[in-house]
Amino acid sequence: MIKDLYIRNPEDPNYSYGTLEHSSVIESIITKIKMILGTRQGSVIGDLNFGLGIEDLIFETRINALQLEEKMKNQFSIYIAESRDYQITPKVTFGREVGYDYAICDIFINGNKVFGVLVK
Repeated sequence: MIKDLYIRNPEDPNYSYGTLEHSSVIESIITKIKMILGTRQGSVIGDLNFGLGIEDLIFETRINALQLEEKMKNQFSIYIAESRDYQITPKVTFGREVGYDYAICDIFINGNKVFGVLVK
């Protein structure tokens, strides 16, 4: 059984106080997805393809939800080895409120929603 560092943010509602490491495959997948979503493509020396920079893509005027989902799936299949054994599915929804636009990116693993990201 492989153990990994537990790096959830204490502000995360699912944060587990006192946990330093974990052996959960799902937790590892979630960590990798968050790293991909939060890293701007081209900012990792040695692998300029890694990352999405989700905030940049959300507000790109020439991209729709399906294209964004495909970009996410492509990154997941390349950089998350566990994607061979687990079905990782992103679902992107764009919306508009008074004064701002937003996007919700929900992530499903084997059909179960594991987390969502609100970008506004």
